[in-house]
Amino acid sequence: MAVEYQLIAFIFLLVVFAALFVQMQLKKETTRIEIVNKDGKSIYVDVELADNLAKRMKGLMFRKSLGENEGMLFVFDYESQHSFWMMITSIPLDAIHFDSNGTVVDVIQMDVCKSIANCTKTYTPKALSRYVLEVNQNFSMKNGIEAGNSKLATTNIQ
Repeated sequence: MAVEYQLIAFIFLLVVFAALFVQMQLKKETTRIEIVNKDGKSIYVDVELADNLAKRMKGLMFRKSLGENEGMLFVFDYESQHSFWMMITSIPLDAIHFDSNGTVVDVIQMDVCKSIANCTKTYTPKALSRYVLEVNQNFSMKNGIEAGNSKLATTNIQ
């Protein structure tokens, strides 16, 4: 019986997300951001901004690929331990969490969900963050981006 309720809840969420997907604009506007890594080197990433609830809920769902220096920057109104999940996301990702000052506070590797039960797994940072950058998995390691030693240098993000 509990499994039936989980399945119904999952189907309901799928319908909600599908409706959001249809309502979202097909045109993707990007902004270039700069991250200074642990060695002081600038890394540039072209990001789509997820700066409202609908965009944050959709995230990178339904995407088949993501360019090497592309990502999505989630912009929240306040710092919190913003949790993420990988429902309907087929790209393994790094979630780079920045505090209000732009300092990296955590980097979390998020794997694609391969089963319905796995799709409910949440990824929560160790510290409060205000911005979260989703990029291809291992982007952080390849570019020397580490918690406490890297910073978001772009200052014009609302």
